[in-house]
Amino acid sequence: MCYGGEADLHKHVADCTKNPGHKGFIPLKDFNINCLPSRYQDDLMSESIKTLAALTVQVKTKFTSQERPEFYPGTQVPYPCYNDRGSHVIRLLTGRICYVYKSTDIDEDCQVSATPSKVWGEIRVITATHMVFDDSEAKQTRCVLGFDDNTSPVVSLDGWEVVGKAHTERDRCELKYLTCDLSLVDDLEKDWRRFDDLHSEVKNKFRDTVDIDKLTVIVSYPHGCPKQISVGQWKYKKKREDRYSRYWYTTCTCPGSSGATVYIPSSGGWWRQHPHSGSNDDGNYSGEWLS
Repeated sequence: MCYGGEADLHKHVADCTKNPGHKGFIPLKDFNINCLPSRYQDDLMSESIKTLAALTVQVKTKFTSQERPEFYPGTQVPYPCYNDRGSHVIRLLTGRICYVYKSTDIDEDCQVSATPSKVWGEIRVITATHMVFDDSEAKQTRCVLGFDDNTSPVVSLDGWEVVGKAHTERDRCELKYLTCDLSLVDDLEKDWRRFDDLHSEVKNKFRDTVDIDKLTVIVSYPHGCPKQISVGQWKYKKKREDRYSRYWYTTCTCPGSSGATVYIPSSGGWWRQHPHSGSNDDGNYSGEWLS
């Protein structure tokens, strides 16, 4: 994970020991079909990755919950940030917009705003539980939309909540945000539905080869810096009896990449994409989700 504010970012990059030189990262503006393996140098595949990038958000959390466990369940493996409980140290990570819709149910914030609205939007983001553990952290979390480079305009949304229960073992957390900005909702919903369509088209077009080449793509904010794309392969996956699985892969990540979608074109629908969780002696690995 990546700690600290913007003033620390250049130091984080220069001192990085996980991925010195960061040669495996491609700035979003430089990404094109030639960055992909030859079999996938295809406009459809490229567009699906760029649409995924449009849905990728930077997540900033500035509080650590008192409820974090000392260890992962059933183990003696230390759980991240346990010693930071109650502190306001900033953590930088990555997430992805996974659901956008409008509702006509009454929302008090929209009704009492300066421009009352009978329609409001809900935005949901998938990220990693070890970075946003519960509502006390989510309420002090900001999601930054955009930040494609150092000059691109951004939209910041503050004050989220966890949907249901964040899964400690699966390391998958879903956040929810309500807004009356229907123009923003329209733009995000368009990208969300487009990614769903593109993912289905990509699966059908490359169905016979994608599990041979095991293409794996991650869009993230390494070290909290602007959006980057990394391309690699998944090496293997472990599947449990309850159908939940976890992937290991060669795709480059760095501190700040936690929570990013591990985009495997052969893997389920748009809702079944796994979040990046961490790394060990076997390489980078994802959180668990339905296989």
